[in-house]
Amino acid sequence: MKNNYSVYEQNLNTLTAKLTRLNAKLARINIAPITWKQVGHHDEPHPEIENALVRYIDLEVEGIVPAENGWSFVATIVHTDDGNIIRAVPGYEVPVEYRDRPTWCDHCKTNRVRRDTYIVRHEDGRVMQVGSSCLADFIGTSNPNGLTKASEILLNAFDVCDAAQKREWLGGSNAIGTYRIDLDTYLQNVAAVVLKEGRYITRKMARESEEAAGSGVGRILTASSDAAQNAMRHRPHNPGVYAEITPEAEKLATDARQWVLRKYSPPIIDVDSASDAEIMGSIVTSMKAANTSLSDFEHNLLACARAEAIEPRLCGIAAYIVEAYRRSQPKPQAAQLNTDGLSRIFAMFDKAKANLKRPAIRLANEAGQHLHLSLAGAASKNAGFVYVKSDSGFDSPYYGKISPEGRFFKVSSCPEAVEPLLQSFSNDPEGIATKYGRLTGCCSFCGRKLTDARSTQVGYGPVCADKFGLDWGKKAAAAVTDMTPAPAEQPLQVA
Repeated sequence: MKNNYSVYEQNLNTLTAKLTRLNAKLARINIAPITWKQVGHHDEPHPEIENALVRYIDLEVEGIVPAENGWSFVATIVHTDDGNIIRAVPGYEVPVEYRDRPTWCDHCKTNRVRRDTYIVRHEDGRVMQVGSSCLADFIGTSNPNGLTKASEILLNAFDVCDAAQKREWLGGSNAIGTYRIDLDTYLQNVAAVVLKEGRYITRKMARESEEAAGSGVGRILTASSDAAQNAMRHRPHNPGVYAEITPEAEKLATDARQWVLRKYSPPIIDVDSASDAEIMGSIVTSMKAANTSLSDFEHNLLACARAEAIEPRLCGIAAYIVEAYRRSQPKPQAAQLNTDGLSRIFAMFDKAKANLKRPAIRLANEAGQHLHLSLAGAASKNAGFVYVKSDSGFDSPYYGKISPEGRFFKVSSCPEAVEPLLQSFSNDPEGIATKYGRLTGCCSFCGRKLTDARSTQVGYGPVCADKFGLDWGKKAAAAVTDMTPAPAEQPLQVA
């Protein structure tokens, strides 16, 4: 008899151990062993964790139904005070009349107290209910106990298979401890995180940022792989907090996975000289076989890219599929602004950092585009650059960086309005700082509310102007002039 089971992945080792012990019992009574083989797997949604999958291993289990002299064992009827319990071999449906049949034996024609009776079927189609003490005479076997024992072991084997696919054996709980994540969904979240941050952050970079932040330098970073998992788990409950999956992120994830599959899979044979069968065989091989020419890391990337779903512990490797693809792409020509003007920005930061721990510059335009300029931390790999973001917050969109030589390296998600605003500020820092103050009512440098009438008109205060090396006196004088009302017109004197 043969039956198929979908076994909860965490139970597979326990199941095989139990079947092995049952086979040892069958061997002692000279009965053929139970066999099983894995024929595939499938994933189902986790009942409690968002975007998590539970893997089930598809098994085909087969055992030999005990038989002798044309008679096969098909079921045991366990007689209880509350009714009959029927344990049938898989694939055989016991006739309904046996559900309430008494402890009757069709061989001796008696109805006496019995714990179990057995249903046997002849190869000619006859079905009989027989007591254990009558099996030897009825079937003509010299070892009736071996027959019933083998039948019981076989039923036990299929019982443990049923339990394995119901997620039992987990310390008395049905909680799911092992799960997987759909690869396409995960890569889309990685792509969304990378596009929002403007870069891929490794776990090493995250650890270094944490150490630096402990010394008061820079901010703590979250590894892109971890940020993607956080987004998958918590975005449904906190919309707007985590990086959103945009069409651009979906495309990046798809392109990255396909690139790894194409680049690292074993090469396909020359189709011009190969038969159809050879071509199909080569395609199957390229999709499944190992590529021995790869490094260990490249092999791991390929293995992850081939998977439908991955375990959480493999997320760090799988996330790099996106970064490997991004690094393979030709880098766009960096947009270069007016070098002299941007050099003045760095002169402003150099002057300000002598008195300020974290100097910053805030810019805005009438269209609502806001920028936040700040120096990269000393522990950053971009130390000496100026970071350009939409705001000072940890999750604020990153637009690019300005090098000490005056070049702006923008990310692909940088809005079009950013470069003109930087250009304007590089040409006229006082004018753009004034515009920020008048648009927001706050200082372009410290961000505090402007309360003095002259500072409100100038757009920034004298203290910040001194720290960043900007002219405030002339601006203030001009502001006072602007604030002085024009004299009233005198009436014409008639002689």
